[in-house]
Amino acid sequence: MTCDHCGRQVPDAVFCTACGAHQGTTGQSGNPRLRHTHYAAHPGEHVGQPSVFSTIFPHLGHGRIHEFRYAFLGALAVLILLVGTGLVVAALLGAIFLVPILYLVYLYEAQVYRDEPATVLGFTIGGGVILGLVVSIVADKVLQGTGKETTVGQIVGLTVILPIVQVIAMALPAVLLRGRPAFPETIDGFAFGVASGLGFSVAEGLVRFSNVFTDQGLQTDSANWIAPLLSVAILIPLLHGSAGGVVAASLWRRDRSGNARSLGLAGVVVAVALSIAFYLVGELLQINGVAALVVLAFQVLPVAALLVYARFLMHHALLEEAADMGFRPAVCPHCHRHIVAAGFCPSCGVAISAGPRSQADLGDPMAAGAAEVR
Repeated sequence: MTCDHCGRQVPDAVFCTACGAHQGTTGQSGNPRLRHTHYAAHPGEHVGQPSVFSTIFPHLGHGRIHEFRYAFLGALAVLILLVGTGLVVAALLGAIFLVPILYLVYLYEAQVYRDEPATVLGFTIGGGVILGLVVSIVADKVLQGTGKETTVGQIVGLTVILPIVQVIAMALPAVLLRGRPAFPETIDGFAFGVASGLGFSVAEGLVRFSNVFTDQGLQTDSANWIAPLLSVAILIPLLHGSAGGVVAASLWRRDRSGNARSLGLAGVVVAVALSIAFYLVGELLQINGVAALVVLAFQVLPVAALLVYARFLMHHALLEEAADMGFRPAVCPHCHRHIVAAGFCPSCGVAISAGPRSQADLGDPMAAGAAEVR
C-alpha cells in the first residue's frame, strides 16, 4: 500500500514501517506523523508521559520493562526495611548502587554495547565514576563551609556552578564514543549518557555520605533517614542519568542537513537549567525549614521535566533516523512478531532500533541498507 503520510510503498498494516505514522489518521487534528500519542520506543505510552523505566531503558520490550520495575520496587522496599531496623549504612550503600546495577543488567540484556562491552562500560560507567569522584571531592573541599550558616557564595556554588560542572563532566565520557561506526544512532548516545550519569551518581553518593560510612556504627537511629534514602536511590540517579543522556543524545543527533550544533546546544541548556532548578529549589526550601519529604516532592518536578524532554528528544530522533533505514528481518521487541520492517514494526509501531540488539540486528545490515525502498 502507499503510506498516507510519507507516500512510500509499504506493507499493508496499522503503522507505516518507513515513517512510523498510524495509517488512516490523515483526517485527525494535529500532525499524525509526529504520533505523540505513540512514543516511538514504547507505542503504548504518550510521548509526554514521564515514565521512568521506558525512558531510561528504551531498548527493553514491554514485558521486560515490568520485570525491571518490579525488581526496583522490591529492592527499594528492602532498603526502607533496612532503615527501619537501624541499618542505615547498609541501606545507603544499597541505595547508591541500586539504579546503576539495574542499568548494568539492562546493558547486558539489551546488548546495547554490541561487541565492545569493555570499551563502552569503561568509557561510560567507569569514566562517570572517576569524574564524579574528582568533581565531588573538589566541591566538598571548596564549597562546603565550616560554619553553621550557609553563605550566599556557597549557595551559588552548590546550586548554580556545581550543577553546570556536573552536567558537562558526566556527559563527557559518553561523548568520547561519538563517531564510532558501531554506534551511529541517537538512542546509542542516550544510553551511553545515562550510563555515564549513573556512574557519576555512584561517586557523588559515596563522597556525600563518606562521613556516615566511617562514623556510624552497624546500627544507628533511623529517624530522618527516609528522605536521604529516597533522594540517593531515586532522584539523584534519575537526575544525573537523564541529564547525561540528554546531553549525549543531543550531541549525537543531527538534523536533516547534518548539523548537530544547535540541537546539541539546546539539550545542554535544558539539562543545565533543570539541574540548577533541582538543587536551587532544594537548598532554598531547606534553608526556610521546609520538611525533607516536602523538599523531595518539589524536586520531583525538574526530574520529571527532564525525563519528558528526553522522551521528546528520543522520539523525534527515532522518527527522523528511520527515514534512512532499509527493510530487514527482525523480531519486534514490543509485540514479539517476526517481521520484515524498515524503521518501525508495522503491527505495533515500535521503533526497531529501540529493541535489543540481538533482535534488531537479525539479517545482514549491509544488505538491509541496500534494500531501502523509497
